[in-house]
Amino acid sequence: MNTRAAPRVSGRRARWARRSATVLVAMLVWMAGLQAVAPMAAQAAGVTQLKQKLAAIRAQVSAADRAYEDSVTQLENTQSRVARTRASIRTENAHLAAAQTRLAMRADAMYRAGGRNGILDFLLGSVTWQDFVTRVDLATVIASSDADLAADVINTRARLARNVRQLGVVASAQTRTTALMKARQRAMDSQLAARQAEYASALASLASAWVSGHPGGSYPPGPNGMVFPVQGVHSYSDTWGAPRSGGRHHMGTDIMSPRGTPCVATVAGTVRPHWNNLGGNSITLSGNDGWTFYYAHLSRYAVHVGQSVKAGQVIGYVGNTGDAAGGPTHLHLQMGPHGNWVDPYPYLRQMEQ
Repeated sequence: MNTRAAPRVSGRRARWARRSATVLVAMLVWMAGLQAVAPMAAQAAGVTQLKQKLAAIRAQVSAADRAYEDSVTQLENTQSRVARTRASIRTENAHLAAAQTRLAMRADAMYRAGGRNGILDFLLGSVTWQDFVTRVDLATVIASSDADLAADVINTRARLARNVRQLGVVASAQTRTTALMKARQRAMDSQLAARQAEYASALASLASAWVSGHPGGSYPPGPNGMVFPVQGVHSYSDTWGAPRSGGRHHMGTDIMSPRGTPCVATVAGTVRPHWNNLGGNSITLSGNDGWTFYYAHLSRYAVHVGQSVKAGQVIGYVGNTGDAAGGPTHLHLQMGPHGNWVDPYPYLRQMEQ
């Protein structure tokens, strides 16, 4: 009996051994998975914390940026009022000069005709009653015309005086607004400079964490697949459509940042550095996705004409060239599908999420 029972015991042991081995392998695989997932989870948490830190720094400097942008808009509106008032003064001066010339000519004609006696002689020289009536009507028209001419000169002088006083008021407002804008610019520059090193350190850590999980990458894109164009401490407001000099309107977003901060390609594409009077050192990025990006006021370039670039690759550096000379250093960014410009602000917000 023992001889026959032995095989059954051995079979049970064999099945138990196989099951144990299967469970052991499953546990090892599960533990290996945990070991692989844990670093990924930690990395994701680290990236989230770094993004939160960067967002907190931007929030701290954004108040100064908004105050500066408000003063810029206020100054542009004041300058427009100054320009309109000066144009009105020029128009009134020209009108006054013409009216005074006509009035002088009329006074000279009356003098040559003998003044009031000339008109009286004109009326008494009538031959018939109908001739007298006609001459009276004509004299009335002439007198009325003279009165209108004199009134025109008086009214024009009054309007001119009001415009001159108004110019003094708006010019004083312009002086005050300019001083306010300069003070707010210094406050904004100070805020950006104070947080520059801290922001750069956190940004470098974020880029390192991103590259470790995405070989060949540089900076993490936003949910819209675009990389934020300024890689350093910055602030910006939605100034799309805001008034600008010469009757223009702002067709982009100004991203305030210290001089020399790297500017990167928002998407992969081809770049064309170029110069123009408004934008100074500028770059047009033609994205492989069909979008066009315009970078302006750069201090210098990091690419050449026709160069292909990756998203996140450095293409230039923040400055204030062109019509931004003397003002705060910043990147003026325009963007849109096939060059049809749209408000960059909501897209920039997504890039930083």
